[in-house]
Amino acid sequence: MLENVNNASGYLDRDEEGMVLFYDAQWNDDIHHAMHVLITGESDGYYSDYAREPVRHLCRCLAEGFAYQGEYSEYHGAQRGEPSKELPPSAFISFLQNHDQVGNRAFGERIAQLAPAPVLKATMEILLLAPAPPLLFMGEEFGAASPFLFFCDFQGDLASDVKTGRRNEFARFAKFSSPEMREKIPNPNAEQTFLQSKLDWASMTCEPHSAWLHFYRKLLSVRQRTIVPHLRGVAKSRVECCSCVKRCVSIDWTLGDGSVLALRANLGNEQISTASKHSAGPIYCSNRETLQAFEQGRLPSWSVVWLLQE
Repeated sequence: MLENVNNASGYLDRDEEGMVLFYDAQWNDDIHHAMHVLITGESDGYYSDYAREPVRHLCRCLAEGFAYQGEYSEYHGAQRGEPSKELPPSAFISFLQNHDQVGNRAFGERIAQLAPAPVLKATMEILLLAPAPPLLFMGEEFGAASPFLFFCDFQGDLASDVKTGRRNEFARFAKFSSPEMREKIPNPNAEQTFLQSKLDWASMTCEPHSAWLHFYRKLLSVRQRTIVPHLRGVAKSRVECCSCVKRCVSIDWTLGDGSVLALRANLGNEQISTASKHSAGPIYCSNRETLQAFEQGRLPSWSVVWLLQE
């Protein structure tokens, strides 16, 4: 599994039979960044490249792998990425949290502390059921409330340098422009910083964490039972439809066995109209109200429908 900020798709090449030549897959930072901007509104740092059109970037990730496939990146100050449309979904690992994206935040907040629950749920209903393999960060499956801070165990000058460097790296963020605010960033070498980052396993039996755990288990069960059988041996998927208008996401994947997996989602705060006619049958809806509205040609705010034609 590759980590490659340059989106160099050549490392993920397959041969004519679809066999891996170099690396099986890559963590897809693009889909994380697009989703994060979409549901939190944050636009500092590398998020700035996705701030203007997060839904368009998300759609491209779902349909083609990378959002940046050679386009100019203002954050990097150069063209970034290579074409990835010809690669299979299995080459791209999708995630909304990982140790970098949580641990590198100044206060280690998890996404459940940054986005409203209905918004987060809709996002995960897409990420966990889309063809690309999903990644979950420890504790994400039960909405862990504990932060995951940047911690280490250094001594002497190195400990001091890491503490100072950690705080200075946030200086270009508007929220941390003042030295006083940066002083509030936890000391990576303090034992309490490490202890705060440990998971509270007992919370899994309490609300809202038990509800989050049930939600994630339900989605993964649908994926394993209904979607994964159609993904086995897929060397390439073909996207027949991909559009994002007014935060309405519409994508149809034709998989290797000829089945069609379809996504219809409303990633906005207003109800939208959508074409309900589809030859595929629904395999997942956000709730009963969403299904009823979809059958009438509408999608409520932050709602998701998945369909499958075998």
